[in-house]
Amino acid sequence: MEGEDTAASGARKQTVVGIVAEPVAAPAKVAGQLARELPRLLAEQVDRKREWRTVVSRERLPPSDASHTAMMDVAAERMRRHGWDIGVCLTDVVLRTDEHPIIADAGHDSRIIVVSLPAFGGMALRRNVRGVVAQLIADMLAPDMTVRFPGRRPRGRRLPALSRRFHRVAPEQPRVDTRILASRGRLRLLAGMVRDNRPWRLAFALTGPLIGAFAFSAFYTINTTVWELATNMGTPRLVVAAFGSVAVMVAWLIVYHNLWEPTRGRPPRERGQAAMFNASTLLTLGIGVVSMFAVLYLVNLAAGLVVLAPVVFGRYVDGGLDAGDYVSASLLVSAAGTVAGAIGSGFESEASVREAAFSQRERARREALHTSVGE
Repeated sequence: MEGEDTAASGARKQTVVGIVAEPVAAPAKVAGQLARELPRLLAEQVDRKREWRTVVSRERLPPSDASHTAMMDVAAERMRRHGWDIGVCLTDVVLRTDEHPIIADAGHDSRIIVVSLPAFGGMALRRNVRGVVAQLIADMLAPDMTVRFPGRRPRGRRLPALSRRFHRVAPEQPRVDTRILASRGRLRLLAGMVRDNRPWRLAFALTGPLIGAFAFSAFYTINTTVWELATNMGTPRLVVAAFGSVAVMVAWLIVYHNLWEPTRGRPPRERGQAAMFNASTLLTLGIGVVSMFAVLYLVNLAAGLVVLAPVVFGRYVDGGLDAGDYVSASLLVSAAGTVAGAIGSGFESEASVREAAFSQRERARREALHTSVGE
């Protein structure tokens, strides 16, 4: 029996899927998960008679060229060198055709797939990439086959990976047989760009605003005028003060550090790119500053509960002291501290702010846009 099993295993054809991924956050993480889960998915839904194996190579991929095939050249060379059967490139480069972001390009003869992660949007990235890659591999080996999304339960029938979210087209372009575009492409691309920037890192990446916010918060926490204002402002005004402080800091970062891309006087295509960058900047900084505000608020609330003794704090509260007064005081303290932190951001260099706010590829895209304008 053991000899029969060995013979049967040896008779199975091995298919190696090589994954070339950018050595940065999202592509590297997605490549690792894809390498672990893709063989099982392909065996279950594409061809059980094959032995599927994945190999990951992490290296910098070239920027997109006019025909979107520069990365295919890299994959083709790696396939020849390592003997891969199928090549998959994972990149955070934004690929576009006219005004439509490209999710993936696939060449059936070359057996190469190029996947652009920003176009997938901000939700369920790894699951969607698995589904699209598996479907495109199935297209190469069994054109009539559909692959259901991994992680979803089929409702009465199989759910194709290329559902209403994605549009399959056949471009009139050499080496590209199938192109996948996303429905609501601009919104998905914007969400993907913000996700790649990882805005939650902003809360701890900028030391100037953070130190300024905490320093002034410590002062405001023991300021009796702040106590009286906070407990008499009412919830609507406190909420406006909180959102206003976030807006002030976002506006200060954009204006003081020249993060806004001008659109006037540029060709229509570049105006669209600049508008997308500006929307990405607003969302990235907004999420980042809100994250910082949330951390600041929790610290101030904990400090208030420790420092503000009820017997002292209660003297400045009308109608008796309760837990809501500590919440109100901490909220106003955090709003004032955030405004002070915006001023503290002036001690950060423009380069450090851009590094904290944008991913490496995003900074490269903006530099390329400035270069094209200069030319």
